[in-house]
Amino acid sequence: MLQIEKKIILKTLVHVLILGIILFPVFFVISNKSEVIRPNFHLSIPNSSIVIFYLINIIWLIPKLIFERKYLKYALFILLFLALFLFFQYTFFDFIPIEGDRPPPRFQMRRNQMFFLFPSIFRFVLIMALGTAIELIAKFEQEHKRYDELERQKIIKELSFLKNQFNPHFLFNALNNIYSLASKKSENTTPSIMLLSNMLRYVLYESGKEKVPIHQEIDFIKNYINLEKLKFSDSNAPQIKCYFSLLNENYAVEPLLFITLIENAFKHGISYVTPSFILISFTENNDEIALSVINSVGKRDDENINTNKTGVGLENLKKRLELLYPGKHSFRQIYENSTFKSFLKIKK
Repeated sequence: MLQIEKKIILKTLVHVLILGIILFPVFFVISNKSEVIRPNFHLSIPNSSIVIFYLINIIWLIPKLIFERKYLKYALFILLFLALFLFFQYTFFDFIPIEGDRPPPRFQMRRNQMFFLFPSIFRFVLIMALGTAIELIAKFEQEHKRYDELERQKIIKELSFLKNQFNPHFLFNALNNIYSLASKKSENTTPSIMLLSNMLRYVLYESGKEKVPIHQEIDFIKNYINLEKLKFSDSNAPQIKCYFSLLNENYAVEPLLFITLIENAFKHGISYVTPSFILISFTENNDEIALSVINSVGKRDDENINTNKTGVGLENLKKRLELLYPGKHSFRQIYENSTFKSFLKIKK
């Protein structure tokens, strides 16, 4: 609000400066009592008239005609003002005393009088154009701010929708994991419930924020990985290797942005029949945030990948990246030799 008031004050000062330049000859004539200067008093009438036209233009014509796209009416008013200005300029120039009190012949030297109009027209057009340009620039800036605010609100709503889509999906998978442990009467059931409780607390209370410290996001990812590990016994456990490196643990990131790739790796990269693996690397430095997830792919999932079937989670991730980091991120996925590789980089 304070920034808007500063812009209004700045715009007003520019208008006052232009009006001061126009009226300077008037103030000079009025304040000077010399008889030599008094014959130039004719300057005050045209200058005063152009000031009135200038004020009418910025106060009434531009808001009522240009902003409402009534350009023809605006042009007609400007032509009318120009005609009146030239009339005042010509009339009072014509009555300047040259020798004593004798006025010059009114229609003498018609060509010179016509030539006199061109500087006056140029002066009028320049002054009016300055006032119009200032108002249009101010209006453009105002509309640009309004458009940015609308876009920001749109992004907030869209991101909220995308995150709300994720939460039920994540909860469904996590409850399935705990159900699987409970059905086997595993001793890991209680720890898994605690892990899920911590994760739900993060989802409920932190995901609604615009940004969170990156270490909280990493803790959430680690809890998810530990929850997934509880499903396996020593005999069928996949090879899971994780590497996390944070230079600034308090660097702010959007919540629940990276979990989709981790979740997909466990969904498609785990096999209870053949050896499987998941390799996760997450690094944050002064230049970028980089996440790479490499996982094996079972035969059952080969067909889905080969037919380019992507889940809701990946589509949501791509949309969020486009909204949050347009032109500042790269996201690649490669499938080769029954191995799926995902690489995400976000420039700071």
